[in-house]
Amino acid sequence: MGNMPTVIDPRSIILLAGIMGVIMAVVVFFMRRSYPRSIRGLREWAWAPLVAFASTMLFSARSVLPDLMTVVLANMVLFQACILYYAGSQQFLLGHSRTGGWTLVNLAMGAVLAWFTLVRPDYEARLLVVTLLVTLLFLNHAGLYVRHRGRVFGMGLMTGLLLLQALVAGLRFVSAVFGLAGSDLMEATWIQSLYITMYSLTVLLLSIAAILMATDRVHTEFEYLASRDPLTGVLNRRALLDACEAEARRLARAGSRGLALLMIDVDHFKRINDRFGHQQGDAVLRAAVQRMQEATGQAGVLGRYGGEEFALLLPGADAQAALDHADRLRHAVAAPFESGSPLQPVGPVSVSIGVASVSTQTSVDALFASADAALYRAKAQGRDRVVAAA
Repeated sequence: MGNMPTVIDPRSIILLAGIMGVIMAVVVFFMRRSYPRSIRGLREWAWAPLVAFASTMLFSARSVLPDLMTVVLANMVLFQACILYYAGSQQFLLGHSRTGGWTLVNLAMGAVLAWFTLVRPDYEARLLVVTLLVTLLFLNHAGLYVRHRGRVFGMGLMTGLLLLQALVAGLRFVSAVFGLAGSDLMEATWIQSLYITMYSLTVLLLSIAAILMATDRVHTEFEYLASRDPLTGVLNRRALLDACEAEARRLARAGSRGLALLMIDVDHFKRINDRFGHQQGDAVLRAAVQRMQEATGQAGVLGRYGGEEFALLLPGADAQAALDHADRLRHAVAAPFESGSPLQPVGPVSVSIGVASVSTQTSVDALFASADAALYRAKAQGRDRVVAAA
């Protein structure tokens, strides 16, 4: 019985990588059809393993098809697959992709490979060029994730894979520098097998990392939508009450930390709806909310309590700070609409605000009741004013 080979045939590894790539491409393709359009990058991530599969078919045809196809074109197609993975990550993280520069690099690489294949055949020179560029591309790709510092597992996995692949390609480059490149891609040496095996695993795991990231993004978006008012984009009533409960618990732990709540009502909103229509009324609410958010910044949490009533939670605010903030909000909303604005015919919009503040432990129900009572008095006194809870 003969000795078993200690190194797997590179051609077999390349074919296996291609098959795995096709499977993952199909998975990502069907994911893309069922996921919302806001999850970007899936198109590029679906095409990348398919393009990589085309390159594996060309590599595997070495000695059967001309070298121009199995060496030059095969490497260019593989490099383009790596660029597509990078473009998918840019789409996912940035909302756009800019990989034109890398495509030009790919074309230049093709010209160099053609020279060292057809004019002056040199496997070692080709390997140096390809591994150097692959290393730089994967490092650049990994840097994109490092800059975004994502804490989800999928992003961590993607970053680790890209860095690992850059490391392996870099080691392959170093081995070529020291004359350990071998004589051919299909030479069954341990370093050749390691390089090709890592590529095979990367094709599979990059797609898995992409799926994990896309799934996490979908969950995040669903959670966001479940907590938001669909008209104005601020917290809905349930999420607002949850935020108030959380702040009340913090107040109980912190002791001296203040907490204020503003109940805000858009004055005479029914008249606006009756006179200008519900669409214009909705636009007024959105404009009022935008102005309140701009006046508040990161200082508070704004939510829609119901109808034309909103509530603003101000953690850490004492009674005077809350009153000052309420007055700024009232003036911000009352600012006239710009000339030519669709809302200009509506005229000035005013709000009535009731303010309640506490510095000791209290229930959310009691806080809302105090602010609501103050709002009722503000409307009874003629509206367009701020009234503090008794």
